[in-house]
Amino acid sequence: MAEKKVDKLFEDYSVKSVPQEKTRSWLSMGLIWAGVGISLGLLLTGGTVGDGLTIRQAAVAAVIGGAILALVTVLIGVVGAKTNLSTAMISRFTFGDRAIILIALIQALGSYGWFAVQLGLFGKTSSTAWEMWTGLSGNVSFFIILGGICMMLTATIGYRGLDFLSKLAVPLLLLLMFGSVWKIAQDYSFSEIMEMKGTGEPISIGLGISMVISSFIVGAVVAPDVSRYAKSAKDTVGAAILSFVIVVPIVMLIGALMAQVAGTWDIVDIMLRLGWGIIALIVLLLAQWTSNDNNLYCSALGFAVVFRKMKKWHLTVISGTLGIILALLGIYDNFTSFLTFLGVLIPPMGGVIAVDYYLFHKQHYVTSNLDRLVNIRPVSVVAWGIGSLVSFLAGNGVFTLTTVPAFDGLLIAAVLQYVGMRFAKNGTAMFVK
Repeated sequence: MAEKKVDKLFEDYSVKSVPQEKTRSWLSMGLIWAGVGISLGLLLTGGTVGDGLTIRQAAVAAVIGGAILALVTVLIGVVGAKTNLSTAMISRFTFGDRAIILIALIQALGSYGWFAVQLGLFGKTSSTAWEMWTGLSGNVSFFIILGGICMMLTATIGYRGLDFLSKLAVPLLLLLMFGSVWKIAQDYSFSEIMEMKGTGEPISIGLGISMVISSFIVGAVVAPDVSRYAKSAKDTVGAAILSFVIVVPIVMLIGALMAQVAGTWDIVDIMLRLGWGIIALIVLLLAQWTSNDNNLYCSALGFAVVFRKMKKWHLTVISGTLGIILALLGIYDNFTSFLTFLGVLIPPMGGVIAVDYYLFHKQHYVTSNLDRLVNIRPVSVVAWGIGSLVSFLAGNGVFTLTTVPAFDGLLIAAVLQYVGMRFAKNGTAMFVK
């Protein structure tokens, strides 16, 4: 009886459609995605962009990059809103009932690995902030464990946990961001701010846009993990606009501005130079908490499709515990190249899913059809594989289409899926005859 109560408490509809009465508004989802965006990674990206561009150029890069991210999020996220299913469950229709084992594992391991890496980064950064603020020695392991437990807590609760934290943290984080701008404005006029430029090696606006897109393209592709709770497709659009057209460019631009004023893109150093003290440590915890619990949440949704007999909250606790251990073992220094490779594999999935859903099988993406799916849909798998190869080659400088390797792979996979579905004689069937 007690176990059933716990299961009910942590029910998150990981392998079935979210009931309509449990769906949420655009603001709820928008704040969750905004919470993911307000992270150490995005601030560091903003600082890096600001180090090589003028503040005007950084603004252009942030707005255009955010708009493209919003477009991809809407394109894939609406599939989640219409089906009320997670990314991994949607992928069962697109790639086949057996192929999903590989697809979902890649989705899960990509998110899970970044959870451990970001947790390690959080521990190191928090320890540094503590030492700079107090003068006392910081314990990296302590901050890794503290952060890991916090992130695991909201991810285990599921969407409700993400929703609660984002409503609490996002306004506070934005307040701190604007507070930093206010402090800067005490010493610089508006015209002086608008004429600022970075002190690093100059970069093109195109590269700046690419950096913005690359910072969240994988998250945009797994948007259904959140948008499955949308009341309607319009709510997904509203949430994407709030998070990627408004919040993400603002955070990027503030990161760029702070870097140009402080002469460094080290966000901890910047916060302390602005006199925030302990507040800098708190913002590090909140910023990483609202972004990294999503990594753990998405990974558990992927694992739930592979390990179907295990409950999603069990998988979250196990994954979170192992993630803490990996972070303590120093995964940050040894695992990023593998995760970058996984990141190349995920965006092309979005191109295949979008084309298959919108142009060919929209009416068939319903849970009543799950029992008659074919094991493998060869056209979809091949389109994804070639798209991934394109991303890999573009990422290694062999060639480029858009200057964003992940986006190149997504586009090529989408084109190949369309061509394959239109002209291939075999490998297009979704259902067993």
